[in-house]
Formats: sequence, structure tokens, C-alpha cells
Amino acid sequence: MKRRHVFLLWVSLSLILSACGQTRHAQLTELGFTRNYLEGYQDGCDSRKVQATTFYDGFRQDPERMKKENKYANGWNDGYEQCYASNVDYH
Repeated sequence: MKRRHVFLLWVSLSLILSACGQTRHAQLTELGFTRNYLEGYQDGCDSRKVQATTFYDGFRQDPERMKKENKYANGWNDGYEQCYASNVDYH
């Protein structure tokens, strides 16, 4: 009986730890966010982490897509704010 409890404890622990290892990008994909949103999110997140002012220094934003594609723009803004607020590597 004790072995069974130890086994269940290990299984539970491994499931919990594997859930913690999932990236933010994977979580958003599973939630059904579109490719445009995810690309914007990643660009915004990368831009916040680097906090540069030009594309050559790491600032990533597609100005044409920001104007034409609302999902890209929303994803970029969300990624920029989320990565700043949490200070965590999400991709």
C-alpha cells in the first residue's frame, strides 16, 4: 500500500512539473489564438525584453501589419505588456 502512495506521488509530481514547463506561446496556441496574434505577441515580447529603439537593435514590429491587421497589433501590444509585467521568458 505504501508503494502505491509513493508511486502516485511521483506521477502527480511529474505531471505538475511538466505543466510548469509549457511555454506561453504553446499555452496561447492551445487556447485558440490565431497565427497573426501569436506572431504579434512574440514580436512585442521580444521588443520589451530588449527595449531597443530600432529594428537593428532588436525592436521587432511590422508597421504595415500593425495598421492593417488588428490581431497582430493586439498580440504585439499584449506581448509587450505581458513580458514587461512578468519579466519572464515566455517563448
